[in-house]
Amino acid sequence: MIDIFIDDEKCTGCGECIRVCPKGPRIYRLVEKNGKTVAEIVDKSFCIGCTICLTYCMPKAIRLERGW
Repeated sequence: MIDIFIDDEKCTGCGECIRVCPKGPRIYRLVEKNGKTVAEIVDKSFCIGCTICLTYCMPKAIRLERGW
């Protein structure tokens, strides 16, 4: 399983992760936190580990780790 982490401080809420991910809306959604729009994880079990989200996340707010 892949663990996905989003750094709220870096995330700009652009939604690129949702747009480019093959499983986008199943994994990510945009929410308001502390007056700021950021991405959050809906269900990491859908992640296939393709790393496309890492390529398109300009502020580098997403981190993937292999969970054992």
